[in-house]
Amino acid sequence: MSHTVVLVPIYQPVLSALEQFSLDHSLPLLAEKGREVLFIGPKGLDLAYYAQRYPGIGFHGYDPVYFGSIRGYNLLLLDPGFYERYAAHEFLLILQTDAVLLRDDLDHWAGLPYDYVGAPWPQGLPVKVHLDRFEGGNAKTVRALVGNGGLSLRRVRACQALLREFPQAAEHFRQSGSSEDLYFAVMGLLSTAFVLPNERVASLFAWELSPEHYHAINGVPPMGGHAWWKYNPAFWAGFFCMPPPLPEIPAARAACATDPVSP
Repeated sequence: MSHTVVLVPIYQPVLSALEQFSLDHSLPLLAEKGREVLFIGPKGLDLAYYAQRYPGIGFHGYDPVYFGSIRGYNLLLLDPGFYERYAAHEFLLILQTDAVLLRDDLDHWAGLPYDYVGAPWPQGLPVKVHLDRFEGGNAKTVRALVGNGGLSLRRVRACQALLREFPQAAEHFRQSGSSEDLYFAVMGLLSTAFVLPNERVASLFAWELSPEHYHAINGVPPMGGHAWWKYNPAFWAGFFCMPPPLPEIPAARAACATDPVSP
């Protein structure tokens, strides 16, 4: 069994054109190295489209409440039981349908000490923690720089352990509906064991915000990115000048034709 299982969350019976493009670009890269890929989504979802377009990819169903809203999805990924289901693997890769892979570097990242890797947040997100060991006068403000969950690699046992290390904080995130990736980004900084990369290392794994900035400082694209058509699709298009054709984003098509970015 491979060290990493790839999970693709779905919740609608058919993908949008951009989501389909992203998966059509990503899944063949994973297939080349024989990765185990699974769709995860609500029980009862009509899977006819997925079975026809992506044959051979299995499906793990969950209570529909987890896929009916962003809050529900956050609850799922803040549940230690979710990670237990994939405990036969050392890592799981979350590949949302608005994320895309440029290459498969999973063997490289699995060989590094990090427990969670996601695209960086360039300016960071300051969060004051006043729960668990940091109550009252022990409150601590941290600035989370790494953690976007849309394309994220997670060490299964370490994520379970982090959710148990700070039970009050985990419950606060569940009750407040806060983003699940922020939990790992913030509490990971305060953990005695959880290992996060720094901002630049994370930018070699994935981009979301400010892709041009990270390309300028690194000189190479990352393994992939999240929400690529939301943040400067014309820039991203330079990496997609290949079949299948890019969906209709005029600025992206123009960039692909006239000013490709060298990967």
